[in-house]
Amino acid sequence: MKSKTKFSLTFPGKILGLVILSLLACKKLDPNIIGTKGSPSILSVHTISKGFVDSTAKTSLTTYDTTGKATTTTNPNYGTMVKAFDSITATGKGGTLYQIVGTHLGSATSITFNGVTAYFNPAYLTDNSIIVAVPSTAPFGSNQSASLMVKTLYGTATFKFSIIQPAPIISGFNPVSGSPNDTITITGAILDNASAVKFGTIPATIVSNTTNQIKVLLPPGVVQSLISVTTAGGTTISTASFGYAYIVYGEGLTTGWGGNGGGYSGYNSTLDFNNTDQPHSGKKDIKVTFLNAYGALQIGYGGSTSLNVSTLGLKAIKFYVYPADGIKAGDRLQVVINGNYNGTTVTMTPGAYQSFTIPLSTLGNPATINEIVLQNQGSAVNSVIYIDDLGFL
Repeated sequence: MKSKTKFSLTFPGKILGLVILSLLACKKLDPNIIGTKGSPSILSVHTISKGFVDSTAKTSLTTYDTTGKATTTTNPNYGTMVKAFDSITATGKGGTLYQIVGTHLGSATSITFNGVTAYFNPAYLTDNSIIVAVPSTAPFGSNQSASLMVKTLYGTATFKFSIIQPAPIISGFNPVSGSPNDTITITGAILDNASAVKFGTIPATIVSNTTNQIKVLLPPGVVQSLISVTTAGGTTISTASFGYAYIVYGEGLTTGWGGNGGGYSGYNSTLDFNNTDQPHSGKKDIKVTFLNAYGALQIGYGGSTSLNVSTLGLKAIKFYVYPADGIKAGDRLQVVINGNYNGTTVTMTPGAYQSFTIPLSTLGNPATINEIVLQNQGSAVNSVIYIDDLGFL
């Protein structure tokens, strides 16, 4: 009797268990439920439009573990319905979203591009579609395996998919300004095989090139410009400007300075703001002829907007000077901002352009810029200097 009782109690349980397993098996064959049993396949890869997810959809996500146990979750944020997708593609860029289309993909456990594992959100997974971003670290170039692999609970699917080089990333450059033929180092990422570097529209000569660094020679004619880098992945333009944060004289006086739409100029000197004798860059310079031992290049600002040092991010004044007739080695110029004649002096060497960069912290820490003076310190009367590329870093 005990054995019969035991049999009568357990037998219905076994039958019930078989029924449940049978129902689960039927559900797993439903092509509309994630995780159907069967060897996965990849039929195509598509580019996808932004906003590909229907965020208003309230969908149920059903998954199965290796024992066949089902878990169903309903969430309004599981908008897995693709609104639109674009063309079929066999190539992709790191960091870009794509749609993998195939069969039996719902139980995916891993996705790799050229051996690098990609993160995928289960909310964007169906049995026939996976939305996934190519990892930014996936190898690209001629030595890649061009392999897309999806592993599921029931097998592995592979697809020939090449990774093309992403757009370059520029994180910085050093120095922030320079003279023609100076070496400028550009740093960043994905800078491989750069085909062109430009300062504005002026091309630079590439000296060396690695994934994270490009060294170039600064071309003539650059005063202030953005830097662009072109690779097989596209062209990226720097967010920071090379050269000057604010230019006072490049190919002429900036409006508001020295009488050009505001301001004034003078101080016991003859000034030519459109001289072409000795330009450092471009075609023009400032010719300064000192009429006495303390003559100066004086340029006042009279623009409609205050030149606020903090707002503009100004740290130092920079200028190029060519000491010419009457200037001897060791002669000096005093650099003065806003009439503070306790400023710094610089020593000149005749016959070539010199670059001087002087921190504003040594020139009285002005809050605004109203006047610039480069004053002769006892040089011979009627001596001449040329000034070019005058501005602030």
